[in-house]
Amino acid sequence: MHRTPDSRLLSNLLQHEKEYTKQLLSLLDTSNASLASLAAYAAASPQPLSQIIMAVAGSLAAADDALRRYAHSVELWRDTMARLKDMEDEVGNVIRDKEILFVPRGCCQAYC
Repeated sequence: MHRTPDSRLLSNLLQHEKEYTKQLLSLLDTSNASLASLAAYAAASPQPLSQIIMAVAGSLAAADDALRRYAHSVELWRDTMARLKDMEDEVGNVIRDKEILFVPRGCCQAYC
């Protein structure tokens, strides 16, 4: 059975996705600071250990880049869903206006 879309559900989804994106970006900021500290530690370490730490930092930086691309994709998806909500709201307004303005045939004959 198909149900009529409820804009509250989409609004709720958009709100949670906004919070989710905010948390992802906060995580990336923290991770960036952590990677900077790891790079500083690697620079202060003796040569063989320094190379290993820098390789690990490089792998973590690559993971951060992937997460950053994912966060960007979530933002794009959220924007698309927001546009969908706007269109659903517009259709809902048109339907409401039609119901207000529509006068069925024969309705006015009872009053004439």
